[in-house]
Amino acid sequence: LLVIAGAGSGKTRVLTFKIAYLLEHDYAPWQVLALTFTNKAAREMNERIAQIVGPGRSRGLWSGTFHSIFARILRAESATIGLESNFSIYDAGESRSLIKSIVKELKLDDKTYKPSRVAGRISEAKNRLILPQEYAADAQTLERDRRDNLGEVHRIYTEYFRRCRTAKALDFDDLLLYTYLLFDRVEETRRRYAERFRFILVDEYQDTNYAQHAIVSQLTRDNHNICVVGDDAQSIYSFRGANIDNILQFHRQYPEAVTVKLEQNYRSTQNIVGAANSIIRHNKEQIEKTVYSENALGDQVLVMPASTDKEEAAKVVGTISRLHRREQVPYNEIAILYRTNAQSRSFEDALREHNVPYRIYGGMSFYQRKEIKDIISYFRLVTNLYDEEAFKRVVNYPARGIGATTLQKIFTASREHDVSLWAVAEQPAQYGVPLTKGTLGKLQSFCNLILEFRSRLYNVSAFDLAFDIINASGI
Repeated sequence: LLVIAGAGSGKTRVLTFKIAYLLEHDYAPWQVLALTFTNKAAREMNERIAQIVGPGRSRGLWSGTFHSIFARILRAESATIGLESNFSIYDAGESRSLIKSIVKELKLDDKTYKPSRVAGRISEAKNRLILPQEYAADAQTLERDRRDNLGEVHRIYTEYFRRCRTAKALDFDDLLLYTYLLFDRVEETRRRYAERFRFILVDEYQDTNYAQHAIVSQLTRDNHNICVVGDDAQSIYSFRGANIDNILQFHRQYPEAVTVKLEQNYRSTQNIVGAANSIIRHNKEQIEKTVYSENALGDQVLVMPASTDKEEAAKVVGTISRLHRREQVPYNEIAILYRTNAQSRSFEDALREHNVPYRIYGGMSFYQRKEIKDIISYFRLVTNLYDEEAFKRVVNYPARGIGATTLQKIFTASREHDVSLWAVAEQPAQYGVPLTKGTLGKLQSFCNLILEFRSRLYNVSAFDLAFDIINASGI
């Protein structure tokens, strides 16, 4: 089933009621897999389903983001694919930090091999299901890298992949890559999950990338009980790997599929819908549909050209000031939407200049705050002593007198002996790391602290352990 859901057409409601229908017609919750792109979408869907069929009936439903569901599968099947069940998951910042270290160790120009740029190439490769050895053997890829002055990316990717394995860590792209490899290499496991998930639903299908599409295809190979919801007209993530062909070519992969179109926009005014239609109709490839609204006509959409970001901000804030002054529109009924956080600076400057009160939404998330990442890094090291990025973050935080020189000695010995940073820190003499008596004592105190937390890992609640980590470490 392909549901083409125009903007504001009630897509979430359709998904929710589809799942509720399945649960009320002989499908057990664990036989239904619903894949979304955000935790918020998954949470809202689960709450609505529980309201319809009751929490008892929906308990056990496999509903979550691609990454959370695949992480769950990989932890359950870790031994099959050669992973540890307690593997760490590196976020984007930690991946870039590791790449930065590798660039330095390989003595490459850090101005050319910027972590974000290299991370983009590695992410692109993983989302195309390309392993390091395949990357290094692909003449076309290597030629492209050379043209872009990134001819050593294959070496960085190879070392990055190895270091993640050593640290028993996966990045977000690995969650897709390893799930695909698991199902590709172990047919019994693929078949077991394909039989478990009797019905699969995918939200925002126009935003799926090559790897996500490949895994869904693996799970639906034996039966075609799949429902995807999306809108080719809302595909805006090609820059990060989204492949619009996944939705455009859906009928080629599933010839028997039925298409349902949700064309009424319940959210927007007629003028907004009309403006959107007039732009999107120029797309060369699209699924034909007629999006309409029965809401009020609304104001005309105004397009204001600007030569610079400052001019743009000045025009926008000038319009806001006039609306507030002349038409008494409250400031809290006006919103400025922008694509990237970097764009906020010019708008903030203009708002301040005009004394317009404002609030920024959607900035740094709770889990990206330094103090939260510090606590989580302690947790990660306690559960996985091989986690290099967690070790580097907490070994001298709060400051305990383990300086940069000592850490460099540990890093060097770790590379030379191909062991974890923790192994060297715990037994520095064994790996030829000369330390003063004072420094050795500080390092041993740190290791003892982590081991003490580790001994209590399964005996206390996560809350109590976090409380103890904060107090004992001095964060």
